Parts: sequence; structure tokens; C-alpha cells
Amino acid sequence: MYNYNFLNNDWYRNNGNNPYQQNVSLFNPTEGYNRGILFSDLYSQYKNYKPATLTANNDRGRMLLDLGRLSFAAHDLNLYLDLNPSDESMLALFNDYRQQADQIKREYEAKYGPLDVSSNQLDQTPFQWAQGNWPWEGGF
Repeated sequence: MYNYNFLNNDWYRNNGNNPYQQNVSLFNPTEGYNRGILFSDLYSQYKNYKPATLTANNDRGRMLLDLGRLSFAAHDLNLYLDLNPSDESMLALFNDYRQQADQIKREYEAKYGPLDVSSNQLDQTPFQWAQGNWPWEGGF
């Protein structure tokens, strides 16, 4: 089972203790998701706006929220790597986030069914895509 606290850990800040980053300052996945950018040095707050803190009411909602956070972080790093393909530390962090997102997705689908049409759970009869609740019908 994955660790929810991983997403909120300040380990990701550029404080010299993070083996993944050297000259780039990053938000952790939760802060980045709330602000819409993983790179803290590029974040510019709009006037008095305070980013909302998203929460979930149940395990299903937490899993979806954490999947969104990690997927967002991996995607933002993917965009960075498009321009900086030789940055080994960011590539390692990208793969870390991507693998954790994949793990959460597998756990979610094992408990609640497929999230998208590329799911391995769709090789069963009856066609699982049309069975059960949709992810947004979970009552978060």
C-alpha cells in the first residue's frame, strides 16, 4: 500500500537533502497540485488568492486525489524534461512519481474498477467499463 504522507513531505524542497534535485526548487506534489505548478520558483501568486486545500471524505476519494497529485507532478516534470532531457535528477524524480501513480492506479482499479479505457481490468466479460459506479460517482 502506498503512503499518503509521501505527497506532503517537505523532503522535495531544495534544502540540500533531496537527492533528486540540484538547482531547481520544487513544491511537493500536494502543494504543486494546489497551485497548478510544481516549480516553486516559477509560481506567482495572483493578488490575495490563496490556493484551496483539497480533501477527500473517504478512501476512494483519497486515492483519486493522490493519483491526481502524483500524475500532475509527473506530467509537470515531463514538460521540464522535454527541455532538459539530460537532467538525471529530474528524470529520477519523474520516474519516482510516475511509478507511485501507477501503483495507486493499480490499487484503485483492484478495489473500485477501471479508471480509463486503457485499464487491464477491461479484458473480462462482461465489459467492466459499463459496470458499477463511474469514478466521479463515488461520493467524495
